[in-house]
Amino acid sequence: MDHKEIYNEYLSKVEKKIAETVHLDEPKQLYEPLKYIMTGGGKRIRPVLTMISTAAFAADPNAAINSAVAIELLHNFTLVHDDIMDQSPMRRGKPTVHSKWDEPVAILLGDVMVGWGYSLLPKSSDHPRADQIRDEFTKGLIEVCEGQAYDMQYNEKKDITLVDYFTMIEKKTAKLLETCGVIGSHIAEAPDEEVEIIRKFCYNLGIGFQIQDDLLDIVADQSKLGKKIGLDLLEGKKTFLILTLKNRAKSPEALILLEEFFVNNGLPESKISKMASMMNEHGVFKIAREKSNNFFEAAKNELHKLNNKETGMLLWLLDTIRSRNH
Repeated sequence: MDHKEIYNEYLSKVEKKIAETVHLDEPKQLYEPLKYIMTGGGKRIRPVLTMISTAAFAADPNAAINSAVAIELLHNFTLVHDDIMDQSPMRRGKPTVHSKWDEPVAILLGDVMVGWGYSLLPKSSDHPRADQIRDEFTKGLIEVCEGQAYDMQYNEKKDITLVDYFTMIEKKTAKLLETCGVIGSHIAEAPDEEVEIIRKFCYNLGIGFQIQDDLLDIVADQSKLGKKIGLDLLEGKKTFLILTLKNRAKSPEALILLEEFFVNNGLPESKISKMASMMNEHGVFKIAREKSNNFFEAAKNELHKLNNKETGMLLWLLDTIRSRNH
């Protein structure tokens, strides 16, 4: 099989395990939204990355399936709660959980998703590195919550820098991808130094992915993106793009638009296209592409250190993410 076929095979197994995990019917108010969020699509990059990381060390990727789905539950927990905090109406082209039900249901759903995630992790009797796997999962949970706290904090501040931005996305995006790679490597019982190489690979992949995500929020096809174009600008998110423009803007028109964005914590929909034009004119899109590619290259360089390991799938996944357009 080629790499795409292998990916689809792993993906199919992840979807099957998710369906088995969210099969409960009662209480309906809890498990109906669980099925809704967990079977409602998504790229499933995180669980598949977990399996691929296990396979890279010639171990059985099926041994990682439970932990992979645990991480997908953790990831979707963050989405459910983030959507409440951001008051986002749509996710993946559908109403968010708190919009379709209500906020108390969405809060409770997030809580139970974390519980289900822990229930899927191996116990000491199942795996010799069960403690390390649980520690990594816990660290991922804490750091992604810290990342969201920074995100909320930055929404209220006007003087955010790119250093602040990288602090936030390291925790909010990169650390959860690290969790995938490290847990997958531990399941394979990889040597400690090679686990750390996978950690660095996933870190760089995650930072590149987030900068790319910031860019796609503005330049992607809305029908493929699954949400409104320019949502970050509408919500006042201090992304790589807006902070780079802030550092480069000199024209009165750009400065006025930036001031409106920071004073009002966002822009009205009528000004999104104008802000996009300002970014393009100041070379922000080009800088974002170059910056994300630098991190993708750094990720690739880490994999080159894993001599005689089966890294072909990881390299393919990296290139697939790098070339995505939504």
